[in-house]
Amino acid sequence: MSMWYRFHLDDTIKATATPDGRRFFVHVREPAESGRKPLDCYRIKLTDAQDAADRIVQAYYPHDCDGDACDIWRKLETDGS
Repeated sequence: MSMWYRFHLDDTIKATATPDGRRFFVHVREPAESGRKPLDCYRIKLTDAQDAADRIVQAYYPHDCDGDACDIWRKLETDGS
């Protein structure tokens, strides 16, 4: 199994897109002090899932994702155990 992830704002926010059947589960983990419940949703295509995650982050933490404070989307292979 694999998942995609991206860190924003110097690793303080993590966005993920994880395959779940024929769709992707989108999850954004914010810093604990934000006081908000982690946001999540589903998308059919990987590119739509990544875009949705980035839009969730931008809605609460507007910033320039092209700068040094954000990583690129990366694929993580997991062994399923």
